[in-house]
Amino acid sequence: MTIQLNISNIIPFAEINSHIAVHGNFAIIRSIVGLKEQMSREVGSLLFIPLGRILMVTKGDANLRLNMQPCRVERGDVLVIPENYYMEVQGFSTDYNSQIVTYSGMATPFKRWTKVSLDETDSQRIGSYFDLLWQVVKSQSCQPATLDNLLSAMLSDIYSISLHEVSTRPHEVPTAAMKIVARFFDLLAESDGAMRNVSAYADCLCITPNHLSAIIKQQTGKTVLQLLNAHAVLQAKVLLLHSEQSIADISDQLGFENPPSFTRFFKRETALTPREFRKGRQK
Repeated sequence: MTIQLNISNIIPFAEINSHIAVHGNFAIIRSIVGLKEQMSREVGSLLFIPLGRILMVTKGDANLRLNMQPCRVERGDVLVIPENYYMEVQGFSTDYNSQIVTYSGMATPFKRWTKVSLDETDSQRIGSYFDLLWQVVKSQSCQPATLDNLLSAMLSDIYSISLHEVSTRPHEVPTAAMKIVARFFDLLAESDGAMRNVSAYADCLCITPNHLSAIIKQQTGKTVLQLLNAHAVLQAKVLLLHSEQSIADISDQLGFENPPSFTRFFKRETALTPREFRKGRQK
């Protein structure tokens, strides 16, 4: 079973860092300065995270990939990531800092990850939610319902800002092709990496395989098969890094005919065998 970054993984950090607080299914990190390298060492740069997150960049910039989609955030950006997302940390500036709220089981208007660029007024207001959530979670009278209500208001406020951002920049309204690509990545995120059939995804989107292939190539510069293979590699890496499953079990879980077939596929895509990748990262 994959080891996931959840609240229980954050608690040890909270016990040694005054900038982190945890209450029930909620955690808040006021500053990740001093945590970036430590968290990268202990939980890795490739994670499956079941928690929902609200991240507000207060300094610098970072490059991420969310369900294989690139995302660059910088000072003044808020990033909302729903539950159950793969995240790869590709790099961040030396001065990068952010504050983060994590939660689970919360209804949210965001169906996929969303980055919102805040003006000064909005930034101060969203920052005040972080301030208030921190005060509440640190108080002895903290109640889960209070956190839920504050978090719900925060998500609603950010969602309203995102809608206004779209309405004031109509040229950025998603086209039909962009919607198909977004839905394709949603389907990819929901899959376990075992389905690598272009026709199956085209059927789910009610379009022909050729149409899907043309749109994906035009919008991403990659073929559907390249993305399906990349997703399978992503799933394999997470299992190799964060589980004790045997390579044979991982091969079976990802739908390969046998372990040698999986090994050939993984080496073709990464230049390493699954065993070499696992041993190298463990060192």
